[in-house]
Amino acid sequence: MKKIISALSIALLFAITLSAQKSFEGVVTYSISFEKSGLPPDAITMLKGAESVVYIKGDKRRVDMKTIMQSTTSVMDDKTKTVLMTMDVMGQKYLIRMNEADLKKEKDAAPVTSIIYLDETKEIAGYACKKAEVTLKETDGSGQFFVVYYTDAIPPNNTKNTFEGLKGFPMEYDISKAGVNMSFSAKSVSEETVIDSKFEFPKEGYKETTMDELQKAMTSGGQ
Repeated sequence: MKKIISALSIALLFAITLSAQKSFEGVVTYSISFEKSGLPPDAITMLKGAESVVYIKGDKRRVDMKTIMQSTTSVMDDKTKTVLMTMDVMGQKYLIRMNEADLKKEKDAAPVTSIIYLDETKEIAGYACKKAEVTLKETDGSGQFFVVYYTDAIPPNNTKNTFEGLKGFPMEYDISKAGVNMSFSAKSVSEETVIDSKFEFPKEGYKETTMDELQKAMTSGGQ
């Protein structure tokens, strides 16, 4: 259980890097599948219906990720270089703040991204998407390889982008976090006005912590 929660927590920070330029305002909704996760069948059944919703407006983005076990909201502000994240894990509520220094530290420690572009295409959520192979290489020589389909109809912003250098907005990809494989696929894209209140946070009821501290708490005491 803790292994799944830890993977979802890391995946949220991965997801918030999927951004669009200021010219796009709207909502992108992803379905999250655990069919290739290697988890027991009952765990996969429990996680069915998981999704991630990305709200994009100017310098700000909000990502909501929800499963039966936890709900997480993160707001990233490109102008102030800050991230605020709230997490509700089975009734336990946490708040994590990241400032520009935190984000720089994260970027410096991030793996090196290399991308190979392919001719294969497919339609996702009504958008013509192209295929690319992405390799993330860690400083210790280890790495992660996955396929991503992207659309150039929604331009990317490389201010904080896991797919740094990708020539478009990721619409479908698989990732492995904390030993759990997850598949993300955009099921809808809506260009619409996003209300400002989407980027506001509750003031009370959350225990403030750091991502490192939270991950340690989630992974301690076994899986």
